[in-house]
Amino acid sequence: FVIVLMSVGLLILIFAVINYINLTVAQAGFRAKEMATRRLLGSSRGELFMRLMLESTLLTFISLIIGVLLALAVVPFVNDLLQTRVDMNVLGRAVWLLALVSLTVVVGVLSGLLPAIIISSSKPIEVVRGTFRAKTKMVFSKFFIVFQNVITITMIAASIVMVSQIVHMINAPVGYNTKNLLAMNSVDGRLLSAFVGELKGLSCVDRVGKTQGLPLFGSNNWTSTYQGQNISFQQFVMDKDCYDMLGLEILRDNHLTTEGWFLNEQAMREMNLSEDATSFMLDRHERPIAIAGIVRDFYCFGNVTTGMNPVMFRFLKDNEDPWMILIETQGDPFAAKEAIGKVYEKVTGLEFEAFFMDERLQKSFDSQIRLAKIVIIFSVIAILISLLGLLAMSTYFIQQRSQEVSVRKVFGSSNREILVKLVFTFLNYVLIAFVIAVPIIIYFMRDWLSDYSYRISLSPLIFIAAGLFCLVISFVSVFFQSYRAATSNPVDSFRQRF
Repeated sequence: FVIVLMSVGLLILIFAVINYINLTVAQAGFRAKEMATRRLLGSSRGELFMRLMLESTLLTFISLIIGVLLALAVVPFVNDLLQTRVDMNVLGRAVWLLALVSLTVVVGVLSGLLPAIIISSSKPIEVVRGTFRAKTKMVFSKFFIVFQNVITITMIAASIVMVSQIVHMINAPVGYNTKNLLAMNSVDGRLLSAFVGELKGLSCVDRVGKTQGLPLFGSNNWTSTYQGQNISFQQFVMDKDCYDMLGLEILRDNHLTTEGWFLNEQAMREMNLSEDATSFMLDRHERPIAIAGIVRDFYCFGNVTTGMNPVMFRFLKDNEDPWMILIETQGDPFAAKEAIGKVYEKVTGLEFEAFFMDERLQKSFDSQIRLAKIVIIFSVIAILISLLGLLAMSTYFIQQRSQEVSVRKVFGSSNREILVKLVFTFLNYVLIAFVIAVPIIIYFMRDWLSDYSYRISLSPLIFIAAGLFCLVISFVSVFFQSYRAATSNPVDSFRQRF
């Protein structure tokens, strides 16, 4: 989580720096007039350069103060999201203050360096002729629009992929049922029969099972060696009712007349046993263990992120005491849990504690769900910052083409033709950005997905959705500016020019 937070925080900081550079360079033509005037009044290029650098650094310090105040305000939300306690008091220590000041200076320098070089290098004669403004527009405007769109499309696609992967894992089949199953610790053996009898008398209870070990709640871990290889078997011993409620499946039954264990498919694979094997011999054991059959694989520890474990399974004997009780409820699950709790407290006199298996399974994904929330929150912030810059750049881009629009209208172009041309000219940059963003998305998302054994595929729909979203946002941001330019009076534009 720390790595994710630092990575996304750094990405957002980079977006902010890029936006500052974008907008400052976009306004270079207007600032160049100011700088040209100062040059004519005797200021040197170095003085102008330092003035612009100090402006960006001062703005960064103001941003630091606002950022710290916002961070203090959202501490409770962050604590709840990360399930920890964030101590903001560390910012008062000398080391952290020095680090913050140093980071702020670095960000201020990086933000102001390129605009300062461009604007301070303007020559008064270029500003008067208007060639500097045109040159700035041609070199930077189109590049920054494409760059902003690449960032936006990549972030949208990355968010879709990451959230889809996490949802995919949450909904992945784990090999057993969890719906309407309430698990609890067993009661004292002398009270067990009475407790089970009263439970079966409740209308909200369908079945009651007894077990030694449950997926999600733990099992007996038996580690041994087989042909020099360490194998950690998870042993589950349960009655037929519990087995049926979980929906476990016996793939092959050897119908033993003596005691034996069912093995799951993973155990058979790890020991390299054939499907028709009837026994296996562990190292340092006197007798072979009979194989009662094969059970279909299921995830012992809950979800698909934990990996598949070798399992030994058999049915509970009448003289064996269970560790846990599994209850299948019907109707309102919360009302059923309350009714079962009253029976438990009546029979045992103890405080009731039980857990629904589907809730426990969901809880096992807490870290992935928190990651999804973090990705969504920071992606929205990052995309918002990018789109704000995109909106500003589109506004500037349309303003720069106002002279062209006026000339076209004088030569007979209709408002609709001009509007279509302006909009499609800008949307072409989105298409260029889409072509650039696709290989970037494929490279990084394939690398991220490779960490998961159970993963989604990179569907073309993900790229299409990201591209269409960016296209729609870009269209909305440029349409109103284009409409105003297309319907404006060309006389006003020429009057402003001359």
